Amino acid sequence: MKPMPPALLRCLLCLLCLIAPMIQAQETELRATLEKAYKRWRVSVEAGDASAWAASITMYRQVVTRNQIVSQGLAFPKSVFETPLNPADTTGLRLLEAQAVGDTAHLLYFGKVNIGGEPEQIPDNLLMLKFLRETSGWKFDSNKLIHLRTQPELRAQLLSGETPNFLDQPEFTPPGKAPAVPPVCPVPVHVTGCTMQSLGFESELTINGYDYFADDRSLKFFVIGGVKNGINELTLTIKPADVPADAERLIQVDLFAQPRKAGQKGVRLFHYENKDPKFSGNIKLPFVIDAETLSKGR
Repeated sequence: MKPMPPALLRCLLCLLCLIAPMIQAQETELRATLEKAYKRWRVSVEAGDASAWAASITMYRQVVTRNQIVSQGLAFPKSVFETPLNPADTTGLRLLEAQAVGDTAHLLYFGKVNIGGEPEQIPDNLLMLKFLRETSGWKFDSNKLIHLRTQPELRAQLLSGETPNFLDQPEFTPPGKAPAVPPVCPVPVHVTGCTMQSLGFESELTINGYDYFADDRSLKFFVIGGVKNGINELTLTIKPADVPADAERLIQVDLFAQPRKAGQKGVRLFHYENKDPKFSGNIKLPFVIDAETLSKGR
């Protein structure tokens, strides 16, 4: 390979000298914008201000949160402010990265993330704050606390002030595209819990238009919008997961109506089970809720 001509090399070096400050300025501006958006959300939660909360959080997260709360039979937005966890104060944390890709962005911090507890007992961990860009600008969406108790070497590296080498990994890169805002669910006629076992399978469960996913694991959740009187639509889409040949394979779905009074037992409204290790495909399992189902169960 021929050496680069000195004149061309000097041009490239000059170009790099011009670009580097521009990139740094963009990162500084992004950090300030995102931190301001997060502070608006944090202040709204601490004040219990429902209007300010709705204005400071993404529409996607607002609808998801509302759907989850009403599906448990709780009051919205009152329940938003009844969590025992406090919004983390980031002022004492070390910023590792401020990054935006498309309409998604995040701030990644390291330090003692205090969301409630005795400060001297809080370990050093990672905190990722996620944001989405909407018509009105960047808004806070959600946070993720990443525990480092099983990675003492990484924690030691970060404590020493070194720059981590994992920032380019997919899980530490904003996805680039904001998720679609889900439809607002109805207030449930019957608050309904689901227990789903997807052992040895990758499964997608759809109940009355709302999707749930399980990848070789068990899930427990409230059905978004609950179930209604009359016909309810349920669909399973299943394919075998990559597990050892002798591993158990089981698909089992149970739906239970929440008791209306304390001391009463929940009624099982739906049951499906399949142990065929070769089972794969799409199956529709509509079910009816009527007076007999609610009194006797299935």
